[in-house]
Amino acid sequence: MRLKHDEIQAIKSTIHNLDQDAAVFLFGSRVDDSKKGGDIDLLVLSRRLSGGDVKRAIKAELYRIIGEQKIDILLAADDSDPFVKLALKTGVKL
Repeated sequence: MRLKHDEIQAIKSTIHNLDQDAAVFLFGSRVDDSKKGGDIDLLVLSRRLSGGDVKRAIKAELYRIIGEQKIDILLAADDSDPFVKLALKTGVKL
């Protein structure tokens, strides 16, 4: 996994400040140690968090803490969507 310890902590604390029960997963190219570059793809499983405003708030806080990087956030209440299932299958829980 190609995230620094402080980046992982920033991601988890930012999301858990909004929903303590949320599960956070990293998926995509940053999971593969042999690859270079790539954006930070996050899946947040939460029954409380949804919508573009929440995504923008999370990104703004992460930019403030870890610097501006390409971050994609997928918010889902459950794993009923096929893309969410794929992200869970290939991702790593933070």
